[in-house]
Amino acid sequence: MPYRIRRRPKSASAVRQQLTDEVSGLLARMAFHQAWLQIEASAVAGPYATLVATARAEAGAQMSLAWQQPPIITDSGMNLGVPYPRDRSNAARGTCIEVMRRHL
Repeated sequence: MPYRIRRRPKSASAVRQQLTDEVSGLLARMAFHQAWLQIEASAVAGPYATLVATARAEAGAQMSLAWQQPPIITDSGMNLGVPYPRDRSNAARGTCIEVMRRHL
């Protein structure tokens, strides 16, 4: 979502509403999968919860910064140059996948 926010075409209430709706949808899907894992694969629920919390912390900070940037109005502006760091969430995802593989 930080990339989507940063690359928003304009600063308008409809655009902000669409992006915040997408964030809400992502959060709802993550909560659904968390609950499902707690029911079906409790050994995986903890690492998944860690992954979600880590990704939310990283992305939340990045989204806050992205909202502070002006909308991109040129094609050349679409190339942001430097990727948002995801080191912590990538590590948490790796751990979660390891546990999921063992659980299968």
